[in-house]
Amino acid sequence: MATSKSTQGDWRKAHLFGPIVGLTLGVLALLVFTSALLVYRFDATANAREQHMVQHGFQRQIEELDKVVATQVGWDDAIKMLDHRQDGNWADFNIGNYLYTFNGFTHAFVVDGAEQVFYASFNGERAGLETYAPFAASAASLLPQIRKAELLRPPLRRRPGKNNLLIPPIQANTYARVGGRTYIVTATLVQPDFGVYLPKGPRAPVTIAAIPLDQAFLTTFGQRYLLDDLSLAPPGAALSPTGSLALPDTRGASAGVLKWNPREPSAVLFKQLLLPLLIVLGLLCVLALTMMRRSGAVVADLLASEARSKHLAFHDPLTQLPNRAMLFDRLHKLLGGIGSRGGHVLVACVDLDRFKEINDTLGHHAGDLVIAETAARLRAVCGEANLIARLGGDEFVVLCDKAGCADAEAIGENILKALSRPIQCEYGRLEIGCSVGTAVIDHAGVEPTEALRWADLALYRSKQEGRGRVSMFEPDMDKALQDRRSLEADLRIAMTSDQLRMVYQPQVDLGGNIIAVEALLRWKHPVRGDVPPGVFVPLAEETGLILPLGEFVLRRVFSDTRSWRKTRVAINVSAEQMRSRGFAAQVARLAAEAGIDPSRYEVELTETALLCDEPVTAGNINALKRLGFTFALDDFGTGYSSLSVLQRFSVDKIKIDRSFVNGLSDDGESEALVDAMIRLARALDLRVIAEGVESSTQRERLASCGCTEFQGFLTGRPMELSAVVALSGEDQAPGRALKRA
Repeated sequence: MATSKSTQGDWRKAHLFGPIVGLTLGVLALLVFTSALLVYRFDATANAREQHMVQHGFQRQIEELDKVVATQVGWDDAIKMLDHRQDGNWADFNIGNYLYTFNGFTHAFVVDGAEQVFYASFNGERAGLETYAPFAASAASLLPQIRKAELLRPPLRRRPGKNNLLIPPIQANTYARVGGRTYIVTATLVQPDFGVYLPKGPRAPVTIAAIPLDQAFLTTFGQRYLLDDLSLAPPGAALSPTGSLALPDTRGASAGVLKWNPREPSAVLFKQLLLPLLIVLGLLCVLALTMMRRSGAVVADLLASEARSKHLAFHDPLTQLPNRAMLFDRLHKLLGGIGSRGGHVLVACVDLDRFKEINDTLGHHAGDLVIAETAARLRAVCGEANLIARLGGDEFVVLCDKAGCADAEAIGENILKALSRPIQCEYGRLEIGCSVGTAVIDHAGVEPTEALRWADLALYRSKQEGRGRVSMFEPDMDKALQDRRSLEADLRIAMTSDQLRMVYQPQVDLGGNIIAVEALLRWKHPVRGDVPPGVFVPLAEETGLILPLGEFVLRRVFSDTRSWRKTRVAINVSAEQMRSRGFAAQVARLAAEAGIDPSRYEVELTETALLCDEPVTAGNINALKRLGFTFALDDFGTGYSSLSVLQRFSVDKIKIDRSFVNGLSDDGESEALVDAMIRLARALDLRVIAEGVESSTQRERLASCGCTEFQGFLTGRPMELSAVVALSGEDQAPGRALKRA
């Protein structure tokens, strides 16, 4: 009888699942065939269009580089300085330095009418003429094209007036393989624009510029045309119909091959077809479930599946700990019971300190091992806890009620001690550690989200104070965080309103005459009043507002002082600004817009901005010095690497920190230190100024040590623009001395 029932059940299942399986397989086969056909057609069309786009895009990139070079050599001054005088200094600034700094041309050469090179530069600096040799063959292949076009060009003549058309540039390009690198080589004829100066011979000089196809160039080009994994293969690399572009020189020899991964719109198509496919499958599943309800075995399977899904909905799959949903459910019940039974609830947030390093260096499998071991240790050390949950990532939460959290600090220390022990696994010995933040709720009415936020604030304090510690929540933490967020929001508003202003503190010589001013930013909050720079400047650096704030300062100072002729202006620049790519270009643009003379402006930097000696910082400093800006080292003597900084960077001036000036009135040790600083500056041919001068005694002692420039309340407090203009004599008769305070 049992056998008969089993056979009958099998027969019914076969009749039940047979049509469903057949229909499902038929629909899937149709979808697969249609998808494959569309994928093939879409990929072929897209790859052909992408190949065409890259070819034209690379040619357009070369044309843009041509325009840059043509702009520098297509004017009367270029004929005068390169053809008539062969002026290397002019070529340094307008060709070598300019093309390298702003456009990335690493090599630049100028050949005369006899095809002899007389100027060469490398990485923006003048170089020996022998650097032309590797590019001579490429240049020789381009020069005949230039000379032929020059011969066919209409005769040059002087063309005065404002509306004359410029002479079209004469240029030729090729690719070259030099020193294992591929370059774009551009040859450009030096021509006049209005004919004030004409070539002295039948053939004018030609500029040869070379830019390498390095990773930065390829990254920029790839981002511009949305290419994946764009790279440069050496000559001889295999070409394919799609995903590659040969770079031949003028003789047809390969100088390299551009390669990229062709995009496959099939992935997009698959995403578009996925939803209809899922809908169809969903309908089939609904039909199948409806029919399978008649089978008791199917119902049992559905119940088991439901139980598994419910478990996954409230537990973390990796650690099997309760997840966020169960945490909030349990915390809500615990907090709700405080009002009826009294007592308190402990919420402890635990965050691993070096988990990201493990995950990034060893991979996600190692990270999973660390998370699983952390969960096991929390179970062992917090056995009396009401709940141990994983919120996600490397963050865990421990809940204890009155019976289990008599000593919240002890619980936190036990967790810290347990998780600080190294983990031995297949990856070796892993040092992790953790930070803990705890909050004890002893009154009713606190929401679960608020309780968790308090513990998270305490965790933030642990992280902020160096990690590897336990912090208890205090109401001041919440207030401090709210104040900081409020001040940050107010600072964003201040930069778009009239709350920020510039004041200027005079810098005087021995005779009391104003020789310079230091531009200082002030913030007058409508409610808080005057906010000290020592409060809002560090906040701006932490929140990323220092870059727009620095641009505001530069723009305002340049606007305020652009009409000055004799008074120098010092501007403070932060380390974050100096480490920002394009900072020098931003300063150059603002200076050009304001029409100021850069030689009258001094950039003040602290040693912090120079200690890292990053290439970006050094590049910004060198570019600004070439424009004419000078540099002063602020707070000199307070750092631990002042001498090394002076050796690495060509600083023009040092500012003796006010701490040394204040000590002049107390003992002779400070005076000896100041005297040593001034002697060091003289030996290095640097100017010296002392800041924080507040008494005549300090001024006299500084003068006796050889200091000739002073800044402080004795010589003048920070003042508004109109006041410092009147005192400096910019708008009045020169030579007005500043009265002693």
